[in-house]
Amino acid sequence: MIDFKSISGQLSKASPAYSLIVAMYKQLDARSKANNIYAELVPAMHDLLQAGYSYESPEIQAMVNVLRELPAWGVKRTNFEKNFLRDEQGLRKLPKDPTRLNGMGYWH
Repeated sequence: MIDFKSISGQLSKASPAYSLIVAMYKQLDARSKANNIYAELVPAMHDLLQAGYSYESPEIQAMVNVLRELPAWGVKRTNFEKNFLRDEQGLRKLPKDPTRLNGMGYWH
């Protein structure tokens, strides 16, 4: 794992490299948090769908609202919502492991 404090401590805060490293660290941190939330939420949602909960149920809609906020901003978030969050069939297509979404234009 990258030691952010060690690297950032060696750079001046006015340095362009410092700003770039901070931005990269925040993106990696956001991706890690999103992956953790996704990995817990999607299997639970699949279980509820299997148990007969509908797309319109409050429980599923609460999960959809959380999932909607997890992907990176912009076209990736739009693609994710369009392909997976519009109906029950889309929810069922979500892989349990978020890393399977990498490189597909849906995730971080």
